[in-house]
Amino acid sequence: MIRSPFIHEQTGSIAIPTFSTITFLDPRELNYVQAMQNYCMLYKLDGSHVFTSVSFGKVLSMLEPYGFFQCHKSYAINMHHILKYHKKGMVELHNKAEVPVARRRKGDFFTEMHESTITVHQQ
Repeated sequence: MIRSPFIHEQTGSIAIPTFSTITFLDPRELNYVQAMQNYCMLYKLDGSHVFTSVSFGKVLSMLEPYGFFQCHKSYAINMHHILKYHKKGMVELHNKAEVPVARRRKGDFFTEMHESTITVHQQ
């Protein structure tokens, strides 16, 4: 049963409408999201992707509770899948994907990283 139009409460999956289907995705399997004008591309850990017309803001609001952080005006990353931060302003994620961190978001990014690290160590 889907109460929210986008979150399947029993499985924890999010429902992403595509052009021909509604795809249910486990947010933990998503690496990052890229805004593309009026569309979004959701990149999965296995290297595949899902293209949707759901707005970036709506996708981000669905994914923030699962550890996603908007690191750039066009990108949100899964903080659980960070491998490295490169000083040139790029984050390397699982499957070697590199995503930019905007200079304006760098401070928030490091704060979020610090809080994520503390949360993981306290569990």
